[in-house]
Amino acid sequence: MASTDHVIEVANLRKSFKSYESMSGKKIFLASLRRRYFTKHALNGVSFSVKKGERVMLLGENGSGKSTLIKIMVGILHPDSGDARVFGLTPWENRIKIAWDYGMVSGAHNQMFWNLPAVDTFEYVKGLYEIPDREYKKRLDYFIRILNLEEIYKKQVRLLSLGERMKCNFVASVLHLPKIVFLDEATVGMDLSSVINLREAVLDMQRTYGITFFMTTHIVDEIKALGEHVIIIDKGRVVFDGTKSQLQQLLGSKKQSEIRFEQEMVGLRFAKYGKVIERAPDHLKIEIDASKLKSKEIVNLLNSEGVVDYNVSEPDLGYVLARFYKMKREKG
Repeated sequence: MASTDHVIEVANLRKSFKSYESMSGKKIFLASLRRRYFTKHALNGVSFSVKKGERVMLLGENGSGKSTLIKIMVGILHPDSGDARVFGLTPWENRIKIAWDYGMVSGAHNQMFWNLPAVDTFEYVKGLYEIPDREYKKRLDYFIRILNLEEIYKKQVRLLSLGERMKCNFVASVLHLPKIVFLDEATVGMDLSSVINLREAVLDMQRTYGITFFMTTHIVDEIKALGEHVIIIDKGRVVFDGTKSQLQQLLGSKKQSEIRFEQEMVGLRFAKYGKVIERAPDHLKIEIDASKLKSKEIVNLLNSEGVVDYNVSEPDLGYVLARFYKMKREKG
């Protein structure tokens, strides 16, 4: 199964969890102590591959199986069946060996020493991964520069803001320059400046060191900025595996037009031109079939006297994703 072109190969992974619901509220003696068990299928035949140096976005609604999949790929969980290879190795059988070659950053977890300066954690990582002194200084200077940590990294972690802590946590996770970095909702709650710093660091590390990034997020701007390869899972199954442009094309050849009017357009029935996405007295966003863009009706609308400005573009990625999820829910 292993390929020299891929750092991750997943084939038909399945993972289920036994869960339960309380029978409280029912007229049964000691009902609160009784449980009705059921099986939750977190992964239901997931297959995909990731090439070296790619930036992969793993998308899906809450409960779709994203975190379960990452935990299997780093060796924390064992699947019920199927196969996975990371660097050609089975992760749950070689967890310690592959740990030297990956970094993990989760918005829900912190690996910094709370009462010590961040640099003390960096020194600990240096010793753990046996990074030579000169190389350590070179890497630390690099991260201080691209993440703007000059005034931060020598302060106690408990005195830092959430964004500052997450940037330092990122450094602690990648200081050993792993071959692949898993970012699981890594920017949740961060301020805009810190988010931008982190995005720039990801892009720079990919260019400079050829590191592969495997990321999960619900933030559309993050998908736009960092996503190259997009994988969407729904109810434990891969429902899309391709590029952002392929995802947009999957939903048909649609265009979006934003139109600004000089004054409120009263009595004009915009629905006949396409699907209205946003509507305000002097502003309209509408989805139009690409084949109809040059129709006489649309041309007359865009060139009408009351129009101040307009633009035509590809559908917004957030809108595309919302439509995609809705389409999958309707199909069951």
